[in-house]
Amino acid sequence: MIEQDALAPGLALLRQPVLPLVAIVQFLYLTGDFGSMAEVIGQLTEEIETPFARYPTPAADLTPYVDLLAPLETFKAGIPRAEQVVGSDNQPVDPMTATTALVAQEVLTRELSRINSLLCAPCGCTLCCVGPEAAMAHSYFEIPLRPEETGLFSVGRFESESTRSKRPEDEPPLRLDGREFFDQAGPVLIRWRPGWSLILPRESRCPNLEPSSGHCRIYDHRPQVCRRPQIFPYVVEPATFENQPVLRLRKTLLAVVDCPYVRQLQEEIAAFAAACELDMIFRHNKA
Repeated sequence: MIEQDALAPGLALLRQPVLPLVAIVQFLYLTGDFGSMAEVIGQLTEEIETPFARYPTPAADLTPYVDLLAPLETFKAGIPRAEQVVGSDNQPVDPMTATTALVAQEVLTRELSRINSLLCAPCGCTLCCVGPEAAMAHSYFEIPLRPEETGLFSVGRFESESTRSKRPEDEPPLRLDGREFFDQAGPVLIRWRPGWSLILPRESRCPNLEPSSGHCRIYDHRPQVCRRPQIFPYVVEPATFENQPVLRLRKTLLAVVDCPYVRQLQEEIAAFAAACELDMIFRHNKA
């Protein structure tokens, strides 16, 4: 078990989620005579208390997210979003639902990046940096990457019409040089239909993980996905409908219980999800 004192900075943020404050200023801005979101936030000079948390300095809590609230201003100005957000029935949701969902996704992504980093540092584990162990059911571990992040990894790279037409979970599995993509000698980069990812086969490790110390060689420049283990927001998630990219409304928080701090803080993480009005899912990533 991780010492509670070591988790205290991240736990304090987890117990004071930003999204309820965003909902308050969003309502005030969209229904009031305010010129900007910053103007609304500037009016929050008194303590705010919700059923889940107290915010002694709400304006200060919201300031790091002001830039992410800009879509609410364009919505109020009558400018539609370019992204298409659909519900579970694949029908477009109304513009207000779409805008507030997209804002919530961005706010949570930034907030959880900070929280996860604070909680992850004291653990000293390399769960996210290694492939499945030999006895595990999984054959590989996937680390999704942005195109500009692939240059951080000195491993074999595969991109072809064949790879771009498949997803990692497709059956039969993609074959590379006559072998299934996860049956390689070590990590590989693959350009799938959704984008690039680093594939870590069984008993392999990220090429940037220092074997002796367990430290990351590129920590200050690590990919975005490595900055937010192991609690993920899915207010919306990328999907495809009729061969067109869409964002599907999901309103879910996913936490991976393989992670030591997730196992230890399940009650607090579930309370965070409830405060943000999200469904909570705990699941194993490796088994």
